[in-house]
Amino acid sequence: MIKFPYIEQEHPIFGKVTRPFIKLSLYSERFQEWVVIKKVLADSGADISVLPLPMGQILISEVELGQPIQLGCILSSNLMNNAFVHQIQTRIGNHTFEMSVAVSSSLTIPPILGRQNGLDRFKVSFVHGKELILEI
Repeated sequence: MIKFPYIEQEHPIFGKVTRPFIKLSLYSERFQEWVVIKKVLADSGADISVLPLPMGQILISEVELGQPIQLGCILSSNLMNNAFVHQIQTRIGNHTFEMSVAVSSSLTIPPILGRQNGLDRFKVSFVHGKELILEI
């Protein structure tokens, strides 16, 4: 069982909100080492995990060689972004697995842990806007 407390942030409309951020490690094939990302949004509404281009470039030498995909509904229902899907070794706590990750061409999309080969590997509990619990 791995627990992550929600993090409080300012929202332009709702004021202070809490969000389920987790810490995960992704293996950089480019540099042959694990890269820790401390604030990844756990999003049960996201089909696939997503990284912004600068993070993807740290992990992968040639991002454009991944499977092309269009991402929508991340920041706005009218906004579509090009992305490239890669399989990346991922570690949450002591649990290591391979996960599909879409590296977006956008610089502003936040890192997101989605369902496909990510959240769906766990029993996930979002506890009253206070903490996220992942059970293997």
